[in-house]
Amino acid sequence: MSPPLLRIDNLCVRTRDGGLLVDDVQLDLARGEMLSLVGESGSGKSLTAAAILRLLPRGLVATGRIAFEGADLLALDEASMRAMRGGRIGMVFQNPLSALNPTRTIGRQIADPARLHVGADARQAREMALQMLAEVGIPDPKARIDDYPHQFSGGMRQRVAIAMALVCHPKLLIADEPTTALDPIVAAQILELIGGLRRRHDMAVLFISHNLAVVRAHTDCVQVMYGGRTAERARADVFFAHPRHPYGRALLDAAPDLATVVAAPPGYALPALPGQPPDPLARPPGCAFAPRCPAVAPDCEVAVPPLRRLERSEVACLHPVATPAGPRVPAPEAPMSASTHSSRPSLLEVRDLVVRYDRSRTILDGLSFDLAAGECLGIVGESGSGKSTLGRAVLQMVAYQGRIALQGHDFATLRGRAFRDQRRRIQVVFQDPKESLNPRLSVLHSVAEAARLAQGLPRDASLAAARTLLERVRLGAALYDRLPEAISGGQAQRVAIARALAAKPALVVLDEPTSALDVSTQATLLNLLRSIGRAEGLAWLLISHDLAAIAYMADRIAVLRAGRIVELAPPATLVAQPHDPYTAALVAAATG
Repeated sequence: MSPPLLRIDNLCVRTRDGGLLVDDVQLDLARGEMLSLVGESGSGKSLTAAAILRLLPRGLVATGRIAFEGADLLALDEASMRAMRGGRIGMVFQNPLSALNPTRTIGRQIADPARLHVGADARQAREMALQMLAEVGIPDPKARIDDYPHQFSGGMRQRVAIAMALVCHPKLLIADEPTTALDPIVAAQILELIGGLRRRHDMAVLFISHNLAVVRAHTDCVQVMYGGRTAERARADVFFAHPRHPYGRALLDAAPDLATVVAAPPGYALPALPGQPPDPLARPPGCAFAPRCPAVAPDCEVAVPPLRRLERSEVACLHPVATPAGPRVPAPEAPMSASTHSSRPSLLEVRDLVVRYDRSRTILDGLSFDLAAGECLGIVGESGSGKSTLGRAVLQMVAYQGRIALQGHDFATLRGRAFRDQRRRIQVVFQDPKESLNPRLSVLHSVAEAARLAQGLPRDASLAAARTLLERVRLGAALYDRLPEAISGGQAQRVAIARALAAKPALVVLDEPTSALDVSTQATLLNLLRSIGRAEGLAWLLISHDLAAIAYMADRIAVLRAGRIVELAPPATLVAQPHDPYTAALVAAATG
């Protein structure tokens, strides 16, 4: 039997003062194999990937052995490691905006690895870049190759980042949430592309994802991480049929499923794990999952359970799950209001909305809709369809033609303080939360500052309000003093949501609010957002590629394509009887 392409033994990632963030991780990845790391934000998935690439944040140190093609990556000199990155090992980072240079065209950025690692000249590298842009689904590559990152939507930027990673046909691809910003149809295309390259070039893939449906459909093996340690690993079919660790079972139960969501009766909640993931620097004694585990026993809190073979799985649990995964049964929730869209007072009115860029490109072409108080309107569509531009227009962040009125006040007629006061009634959670947080403000002060500015609260009151909001989005006090660079992507998203709620808005634009979140935290936040909307009459404009999440949250769903609404209907109707062919394809991709 040939040795694995990548073998990790006893990997530990520590802070300079000895704090243990990743603890004794073992991993084998064969040539041509795809292994998925799954787990909640902060579980150590991205740190494990960063350790392989030797790109850990400053102040962290990796120990152990990481053998790639027989060479210990931790022992290589920096010149040899640079030759590995982008050549033999490709990588797609979680945030495509931060991975792309805003001052250089995307064509040059894709061509760079080809020139550096393959020895292509300028013409050959440009041709390779054009070919990759076409393969990852960028429309009209010849017209877009000289564009800059800011001229692409979030989903298109992700495709550019994937093209950069694959242009040299690496033997190992490390993909950290590579389809997060993509609609289901394009995500399926990208994963099929990666799968095709994997088969043709015998390329291994280390895949990090919160999307268990994607993991189930495309991966060979699953490794579940919790609190910086491996909780379970198995072949994908074995794991999804019978997760043996209680945490693995909880992850499967919490994942929103489109068929379950639309078929469930009124008044239900997505199942979510109680409590919060442990701070890796302050793990509880024994099993790190014990404080949240429904099957905890006294011996679970004594010693860390070792990873041991159990039939066809390996599990770090003293009391593994005995029964296979069963059918999904929605959990009861407080009864829903009988109010319908037509019976609620109108909050937002959009009429004949047109947005053009550079006078030649029409992004939104005559959109009209109403949003009622307390309603959630979901916006879905392919990357580049105009979803985020619609959100920016509602937020008065781009020039537009047409009418946008909040509570009867047309923004085009407002000036000065009247405009600012009305604009403050609309808050936003952006697609890339870390980019929207002040890097010099701690988590607590980011939220407190929003409360102080919007509500005029004194310092102590604003800090108290911030603590309450952070607790509501499941962020513990251990994170309050951290800067954005020291928290995970999922944690940053929760800070952004708390900050938006601090202004006590009437409407919140949510641009991919759960894209960076693990399934359990996503379930908790969706439950929280829906309950807040009902209790306070707060409206949501929810922009997402996750059709299951939107179907759970939304009263109605609008499908955008090429800047127009092609279909607008309640979730159950949209899924059961889609009228537009694109809607039908979107539903088919989301349901597998």
